[in-house]
Amino acid sequence: TITASPCDDGRVALDVSDDGPGIPEELRTQVFEPFFTTHSKGTGLGLYIARELAEANGAVLELCRDEPGISPAGAHFRITGRVKP
Repeated sequence: TITASPCDDGRVALDVSDDGPGIPEELRTQVFEPFFTTHSKGTGLGLYIARELAEANGAVLELCRDEPGISPAGAHFRITGRVKP
């Protein structure tokens, strides 16, 4: 699921979530590290590059902490950045 919503400071938040198993608590601090992967054929660069590109463009990419029973299951990422006029 992808949703966009305005922020109070004039920026926009783009939320990207799925309905998979989510990211285990013990791995949450590592997902943006270069070469970190849990897949045998993965390079571990996808989220690292995504965060670097977001920051290079004045945005923030974060892994959200969802609340069971309130937020959807699965992984939930948010990109927050400015809207270019």
